[in-house]
Amino acid sequence: MRDDYDSFRAAGGEILVVTRHEADEMRAYWKKERLPFRGVADPDGRITERYGQQWKLFSLGRMPAQVVIDCQGKIAFSHYGKGMSDIVPNKDIVETLKAARQSSNCPD
Repeated sequence: MRDDYDSFRAAGGEILVVTRHEADEMRAYWKKERLPFRGVADPDGRITERYGQQWKLFSLGRMPAQVVIDCQGKIAFSHYGKGMSDIVPNKDIVETLKAARQSSNCPD
């Protein structure tokens, strides 16, 4: 995501990563990795549960969830991975952002 951040932004998107880690741990990681996008600590899982992110004990925890929310606050796209490598390529998410922006009449 870091390498394609400018493409996400150019398509009218913003990346928000929700993590189950504590805020201090998350902030340290963001600083160390110099991540340009925002992160939200969700140690109690309230946000991840609301969006249906799955937990699988035998797969080492939370499964990947990718959600695109349009400018009207509606879910325009979602993908719930079956494993840690089951994620939609960034270029496909960028195209989804462009389409969602057009179909929702989002301002530039």
